[in-house]
Formats: sequence, structure tokens, C-alpha cells
Amino acid sequence: MSTTKQARTFLGLNCAFSTATGFIVLVFPETLTESMFQNPAGWLPLLFQGLGLGLLIFALDLFLMVRNPFVTRKEVQLIVLADMVWIVGSIALLVFGAHFFTFTGMVAVEVVAILVAVFAIGQYLGAQKIQPLASRASVTSQDGYVIASVRRAVTAPVSAVWNVMNDHPGYADVADNLSKVEVLSGDGEGMQRRCYGPKGEHWTETCDLFEDGRSFGFRIHTDAPDYPYPIEDLKGRWSVKPIADGAEFSIDITARPKGNFLMRILFLLAAKQQFKTILINLADSWSERMEREAKA
Repeated sequence: MSTTKQARTFLGLNCAFSTATGFIVLVFPETLTESMFQNPAGWLPLLFQGLGLGLLIFALDLFLMVRNPFVTRKEVQLIVLADMVWIVGSIALLVFGAHFFTFTGMVAVEVVAILVAVFAIGQYLGAQKIQPLASRASVTSQDGYVIASVRRAVTAPVSAVWNVMNDHPGYADVADNLSKVEVLSGDGEGMQRRCYGPKGEHWTETCDLFEDGRSFGFRIHTDAPDYPYPIEDLKGRWSVKPIADGAEFSIDITARPKGNFLMRILFLLAAKQQFKTILINLADSWSERMEREAKA
């Protein structure tokens, strides 16, 4: 059962309100300036437009979090912190700058702050219900690369874990982004396999690292004319090591997206949710099979 439902519900409300507010502020800056301030300055519409753009970017981040069933307590708490900054800033404006506002302006600041406080309280209480996942996943960026990783401890010997990891056709049974995997040639380093996506798209991968019983890696042929994703460099590393109660396996994916700086930023925002969800579901499904086969 998901423990993120309440947090994502209030994140969704926050997202909808931030989107609507950002749109209004961005499109009607002059109207808001005239109605909210006693002596409207010429630079205030530009300030409103900047605020509107910021709110829309904030709403996009919230939207991605709402869609992520594995959103973490820390991620939600950071949104709560951002909301608290807004509330404190609103209070400071009303206390020290009330003479700048019209009655309509003061009411608008108060109403928005109250709604933001409701979102913050709901998100905070929801965050307290989020339980840590058995599969520890992260998505970061470094030197233009997106780095996605997952680690999972299992109650199974290294040999059983390694056997499951090396079942390449069976990889499609646990990876949400794959419908089929077939080995084309070879075994170990130099092996080639073809992977198929859920819509029939496919690509070829070559094993460029192999340490029997420990780890292997694949380089994806993103330079192929028919490669279906906006990625120019993509590698994966799978490994296992013994721990006290069994074994721990890990998957590390490094991807360099195509395009300019803005495209890379958008790719990272999307990857935070998509990569993490895929890797956690994969690790959970893999661990069930590993432990089941170890018992058998």
C-alpha cells in the first residue's frame, strides 16, 4: 500500500493553485499592480511577471512529484519549507509594508498565504506517513550526465542473485520500460543483446564490462540511426556484493541527454520521476524473484 497518497494529494492541490496563480500573475501584471498597490510603480508589472514565471516552474516540479508514487519524505519537506518561506514573506509584507497596499491588495496577500498554509500543513502531515522504501533509489546530475541508481538488500546468497541478474530474457519481466530482451551473440564481455520498448521501439546494447559473479555493464548504441530516445551517451552497470544477511545488488545508469541547456534541464526533471520509478519497481520485482529462487 502506498504511503505517499496524502502527501501527493496536497501537492496536487498546491500544483493546481500555483498554476492558476502563476498564469494570472503572468498574464495580467498591470491589472494586479493597479488594484493591489496605493502608488503603482512602473517596475511592479515586471516583478509580477517574474513571480508568475517562477510559480509556473514551481508548479511543474509539483506536478512531477504528484506523478511519482515513490516521492520521498525529504522531497515533500522541501516543498513545505518553500511554502513556509512564502508565508513568512507574506506576513512581513503585511506587517512592515501595509501602507503600500490597497485593501484589495492586503486581502489578496492574506488569502494566498492562508491557502499556502493549508497546503503546507497537509503536505507536512502527509510526509510524516511516508515510509522508507526497501529499494534505495536516487537521480542526480553531474557534468551534463544524469546518474540514476538503485540499491536493494535481499535475503539470498550472491550466487542466486547473480543467476537472476544474468537472466537477460527475464529482464523484460521486471523492467517496466521493456517488453522483450533477446541475446544476439556472445557471452560475458562483448555479448550483444537487443531490447524492445513497450511500443515496439528497440535498440542494441554491448556488454563492455564483465566480472563473473560480481558485475557487468552494457553500453547502449545511442548513435544508431533508429535509436528512439533523445540521449547521446548511455551506460548501465549491474553489480552484487555479499552482506551480513545475504546480498545487495545495485544498478547504476548514466545518461547524457541531447540538446541545449534547457533541453537537458527538462530531461533531468522528467528523469527524476521516470528513472526512479522504473528502477524501484525493477528492484522490488527482482528481489522477490531472487528470494523465491533462493528458498527453492
